[in-house]
Amino acid sequence: MEETVDSGITLLKRVKWFLRSEGQWEIKYVPRECNLIASQLAMISLSWQTSLHIFEVPPDLVVTAI
Repeated sequence: MEETVDSGITLLKRVKWFLRSEGQWEIKYVPRECNLIASQLAMISLSWQTSLHIFEVPPDLVVTAI
C-alpha cells in the first residue's frame, strides 16, 4: 500500500513539474463520446504486452470509429 501511495505522489510531483516547466496549459474535460479515437486506442492498449506500438496503418477499431 505504501509503495502505491509513494508512486502516486511521485507521479503527481512529476506532472506538476512538467506543467510548470512547459509554459501555459489549458486542461479541460472531454467526454469519451466526443473523443472516440482516443477511447478506441486506450481500449486497444489494454491488451498490449509492451508500452510502445508504432502503426503503419490505423488499427481496424480506429478506422471503424472514423
